[in-house]
Amino acid sequence: MKKPVVDLARENSRDEDATRGVMRAYDAWALKLSVLMDTLNARAVKMDLERQDLQAVLAVISGRICVLVSPGLSERDMEVSIRSLLARYLHRPASFLELRRQPGSERAVAEEPGYASDLKLGEPPDVPADVLALYEDGNWAPKDGWRSDDEVLEELKRITADQMKGVVEDIPEEMHPLPDGLGAVVGVGYDSEGMWHPLVFLRGDLPVGLRADLLSFSLALTAGADRGDREPDEDGIFYVGTDAGPVCGPGVALLGSLLVQRLGRRPGDCDFRLLDPPDGARSVQDLAA
Repeated sequence: MKKPVVDLARENSRDEDATRGVMRAYDAWALKLSVLMDTLNARAVKMDLERQDLQAVLAVISGRICVLVSPGLSERDMEVSIRSLLARYLHRPASFLELRRQPGSERAVAEEPGYASDLKLGEPPDVPADVLALYEDGNWAPKDGWRSDDEVLEELKRITADQMKGVVEDIPEEMHPLPDGLGAVVGVGYDSEGMWHPLVFLRGDLPVGLRADLLSFSLALTAGADRGDREPDEDGIFYVGTDAGPVCGPGVALLGSLLVQRLGRRPGDCDFRLLDPPDGARSVQDLAA
């Protein structure tokens, strides 16, 4: 029988201290490329891959991560290709990965091909790291050091109220029972001067760390970060699920991850799935009234 989402979230909640020395997919997009490559003991080489759909491949050779990149790529596309493969590696280590353009699209996806098991390559190495040292005094280092999930959640709420003049509350009882997998309801309110303010309603029975990640992602949704093809419903509302994947590039999920890290928590996967509006959903503005 399928377990309730809250039980699954609790089982997957991460020990706060144990994850601070573990690199995650979003680090591949947030760190300086030179720092990322040195930390992973990786090197990049331009090489003719002899297939038009291949942009780059990653292979573990003699215990070292090697990224082979098509020489026809621009410097920017080369960097994005390297980061894409390393992000996929950090999410799910593999000895061989391909970054392939999708048919009829400029989008490229990093994945382990079916024939990878036939290749005689080394085991993917572990990548322990002092994450705080990697970010040093940069914009996304924890500004007050590592803090508890409760402290981070309260700080996010304070920033929303004091700096953004927004609202963060639990989803009201009028919306219960909640649809399976719903984590947050997000919208934007406007004051008499036309200034926008985030309106976020969180599911109150989720683990605190997951709530912090959801709130950070929700604030990023309203802050103008690149949302890709994510669009609100006709009333301007986002319904954010509790299921999330790894950060696959710049945009809302990356901003949400870095914001919560800046406040002192190493986030989990923050590319939260958006849901269709539930039947009988009320306006966010009505909930905030």
